[in-house]
Amino acid sequence: MRPVQVATLVSMYVRPAHRGGGLGARLVAQFSAWAKKKGADLAEVTAYSSNADAIRFYERNGFTSQSVTLHTAL
Repeated sequence: MRPVQVATLVSMYVRPAHRGGGLGARLVAQFSAWAKKKGADLAEVTAYSSNADAIRFYERNGFTSQSVTLHTAL
């Protein structure tokens, strides 16, 4: 048994003027193809829970929530 290899998409931003034309989806597809070629089994991305647009974008591109991290100020 080998450990699961995870590729992490750390950050991605598409300027509002360029949104809606498929550029973000193409970037995610290229990232996924690169990760698979490098041997990754899974791809992950983090988005702030308050960024509903980003969450919807990633869900449309095949990502699903796996865990929730909660924070509190001390």
